[in-house]
Amino acid sequence: MTSAKTVLVSGATGHLGRWACHRLASNGWSVIAASRSGAVPEAPFGQTAVSMGALKVDLCSDAAVDVLKRVLTPEMRLVHLAAWHPPATASTGPGERRALIETNVLGTMRLLDAAKAAGTPHVVYASTFEVYGEPQQTPIAETHRTYPLTDYGATKLSGEHHLAAFAYEEKRTGVSLRMPAVYGPGEVTKRALPNFLSQCAAGVRPTVFGDGLDQRDQLHVRDAARAIECALGVDFAAQFAIGCNVSDGAAHTIEALAREAMRAAALEGEPERKERQKPRRDYHMSIARAQTLLGFEPSVSLAEGMAEQLAWLTAKK
Repeated sequence: MTSAKTVLVSGATGHLGRWACHRLASNGWSVIAASRSGAVPEAPFGQTAVSMGALKVDLCSDAAVDVLKRVLTPEMRLVHLAAWHPPATASTGPGERRALIETNVLGTMRLLDAAKAAGTPHVVYASTFEVYGEPQQTPIAETHRTYPLTDYGATKLSGEHHLAAFAYEEKRTGVSLRMPAVYGPGEVTKRALPNFLSQCAAGVRPTVFGDGLDQRDQLHVRDAARAIECALGVDFAAQFAIGCNVSDGAAHTIEALAREAMRAAALEGEPERKERQKPRRDYHMSIARAQTLLGFEPSVSLAEGMAEQLAWLTAKK
């Protein structure tokens, strides 16, 4: 598996990893799915299994560098999705901070050390909107200051910086994709959208805190996988490294998410209301750079994506 369209994907058995590997393999890429288990990723919900290779590697171990060096080549591209976050990204304890640094910072550096030694020319890295911290204005462009409010966001920003240094020093291409929390079949993270769908699937009206006007970007996992493939298809060698926001491009309110979940489940009435617990913050990013430089266009509407995730939740019962 050393053709010009060969790609190694770290974190391949995670939520986004499964969909990214499936999309790339379906579109003619020879995929090496790398994970701690070494398992071939399961086919995503509603998809047919496709052929791909697998590699067992633990980025939390220094031995990962040698494992990856034996597989990576100067013709191969690399997608780095492996990461860890605590159940509540806004609250981390000492043990969780150590895990964040070991996986998201040192793990990324180990992967880049292997890419450097192997001559790998192109790395795509999954980052997060959390690198921006407190939004100063919306929509948030890539020129917005990066000042994370969470340890998770800080470690992902560190990964961006190490990728930029790698790309500059080695004269190679690095693309960081700043994504919101990715939703769609297979998502298990506890946050507003999946919580609303789970409540509605159980026949319970979703709970909205405060006026529900806080804005949150959304990105369906199929569009996230699409963005990764777009990023693999461009060459920024003259710029060495670049970061792009990726989302569905719309400013969704928490209220709108709750109501869409109710529509998907054909649940009548109004969302439940409780007092606001957190200060309002609007996280809505501009995707103009991704559209221009990557050729990325989102294709999954919120209604379609939430209905698909609800179908997956229902099928799990």
